[in-house]
Amino acid sequence: MRRRSISMELSISLVLLVFIVEGVLLLLIYHRQAADLFHQLQAKADEYAINLSETLAVPIWDFDDEQIRRIGEGFARNDRVTAILIRGVDGTVHFEFRRDNPDDPIVREVSIVHTGKPIGQVRFSLSPDAYRKDLAWLRNTAIMVLAVSLVVIVIATGIVLRVLMRKPLAILRQGMDRVARGDGDYRFDEVHHEELADIARRFRKMADEVRHRERSLQKEVVERKRAEDKIRESDARTRAILNAIPDGLFQFDRDGRFLDMRGDPKNLPESPDRCIGREIGYVMPADIARLFRMQLARAFETGEVRVFEYELASGGRVRNYECRLVAVSEDLALGMSRNITDQVTAAAEKKRLLEQLQRAQKMEAIGMLAGGVAHDLNNVLSGLVSYPELILMDLPAQSPLHKPIRTIQKSGERAAHIVQDLLTLARRGVSVSEVVNLNQVIREYLKSPEYELLRAHHTDVQLDLDLSDDLFDITGSPVHLNKTVMNLISNAAEAILKEGRIRIETENRYVDALTKGYDDIQEGDYVVLRVTDNGIGISEADIERIFEPFYTKKVMGRSGTGLGMAVVWGTVKDHRGTIDVQSHQAQGTTVTLHFPSNKEHRMKAGEPGTLEDLKGAGERILVVDDVEEQREIATGMLTRLGYQVESVSSGEAAADYLKTHRVDMVVLDMIMDAGIDGLETYRRIVRIHPGQRAVITSGFSESDRVHETRKLGAGAYVKKPYRFETIAKAVKTELQRGLDGGRNRT
Repeated sequence: MRRRSISMELSISLVLLVFIVEGVLLLLIYHRQAADLFHQLQAKADEYAINLSETLAVPIWDFDDEQIRRIGEGFARNDRVTAILIRGVDGTVHFEFRRDNPDDPIVREVSIVHTGKPIGQVRFSLSPDAYRKDLAWLRNTAIMVLAVSLVVIVIATGIVLRVLMRKPLAILRQGMDRVARGDGDYRFDEVHHEELADIARRFRKMADEVRHRERSLQKEVVERKRAEDKIRESDARTRAILNAIPDGLFQFDRDGRFLDMRGDPKNLPESPDRCIGREIGYVMPADIARLFRMQLARAFETGEVRVFEYELASGGRVRNYECRLVAVSEDLALGMSRNITDQVTAAAEKKRLLEQLQRAQKMEAIGMLAGGVAHDLNNVLSGLVSYPELILMDLPAQSPLHKPIRTIQKSGERAAHIVQDLLTLARRGVSVSEVVNLNQVIREYLKSPEYELLRAHHTDVQLDLDLSDDLFDITGSPVHLNKTVMNLISNAAEAILKEGRIRIETENRYVDALTKGYDDIQEGDYVVLRVTDNGIGISEADIERIFEPFYTKKVMGRSGTGLGMAVVWGTVKDHRGTIDVQSHQAQGTTVTLHFPSNKEHRMKAGEPGTLEDLKGAGERILVVDDVEEQREIATGMLTRLGYQVESVSSGEAAADYLKTHRVDMVVLDMIMDAGIDGLETYRRIVRIHPGQRAVITSGFSESDRVHETRKLGAGAYVKKPYRFETIAKAVKTELQRGLDGGRNRT
């Protein structure tokens, strides 16, 4: 709060009082003088009126206009006169004079009388300027007097207060300053006023008490400051240590209640405000709370550091933690929880990659061994397979040696098949590489004697096919792929003990990111073969060994050689493919193979004559896709079909392009990572060009947003990756649909 000065307040009060009194007096004088001046002006106007009336009586009676004019002009020379109008009794104007009229003039109008009869009338106005000038002079004089009086009053008041008040107060203040600076012997002898002397005595007494209290406080402050410094240093060290630790730090009592919590919020189960004072069971999940209670009890019993790990779901993901608990007293335990998710994940990934490496190395080693054995066996089997055929050609038809020699020949051929399997396992068996369609391979196997024999042994097994109509081609060996299909179907049938089903599926798939599984799948276009059964399944331990040669749970000699899955593994690897196995005991098994698709052949599909009806006639097409490779593939295909093609990389860019251009067709990707998706893009397009024809594309199955887009007017849905015939038919059909619709409307 701002301090106030008594002397200043007294000075201001006194000055204001005198100033107000003097101001009131001057105001009264001013108003009195103003009234007198105004009455004088009124009297002057009445005097002018009488004189003018008497002077004009004779000239008007004699009709002496010249004399009337001279009299009027004589009066007009007076600066106070602003207007004169002289008229006869009949209204005739004898003289008229007018200056610029001031505000509020004083007007007089009197009759001109001669011999007791009115003979005319005179009207004139007087300016109040002289009156106003007198008032201004009077006002200025009053203000000047008031100002001079104010200066005199201020000076006089300052002198009086200095003599009567400020000097004694200054002496008192100087004495107080001396006492405050430590002059304990000063007694205020120079203060003579009774009121100020009483204040000085009270101040002296208070100063003595303050000095006494100050001495005791100084000693206490020194001791307390020394203790606070030590505590502050200790707290700073502790706080620095705790802040440097990213782990979660806890304090528990013996009942498992949180007493304190700090650390990185990402490593805490809840915020400290919601945990402190609550028991572990109210903060942690039930299973983790039980683990904490058990470890806490052992920490209090043994006094040893307890180290354990646990998993905790947080933020939509599971994190791994390592916790250390130690009892520091009978009722207090400290805990430190460290997030080891990255270490656990890295260890799991390292283990997975190591297992893949070991599996690949083991299969390579076995393959090398099998290759060496197969090479030697081929030399041995040459005689067993070739010579029986020569002998049979020379034997008589009725010879009893026909049957045993044919038996030898069949045994040699079976051994040759086993050798071929060993060569496949050794990855030396793929000698033919050509364009192959897996659907054709599957259909050819289903017509083979081997499949008929399998159906004869498994009559209760039903086979379901779900083969993609536009399946891409792959590059490989039809013989080895046929054997792969045969082995997968045969193993699936063997796994079904009674009634069951085998489902064979093929599809095109675009993998847009590295996918980790039994084998890692790199980004790219793939042809997928999936064989699913609902048989007995495979245990987790056996899955790791199913591709080892001669490892089988089936009866040897009755259900194959034990090389079936090893041959599958070798064939897939020779075709640069990947394998994934998913199985649950008593539920069934799914084996999924990914083969790289033959993109080069796909781009050359549709030779002249085969797709002639699907070619365009120069129609304009806009391709909308956020993936550059997909834009290039679609643009290349549609250009070969005879269309004029433009491409953009986002939905926003497509809308902007169509604001200034028109196209016959839009090929629209449904899912684009950046910006708006296909549905929102088509909404904007139809607002610009209602009824715009479009074909929808996506690497995923048809979704609700695809159906909603088609409801807005979009046409066919084409699943990625593109196949030449598929996109050609879709575009041609949609263009034709637009033409048919136009004819119907016409």
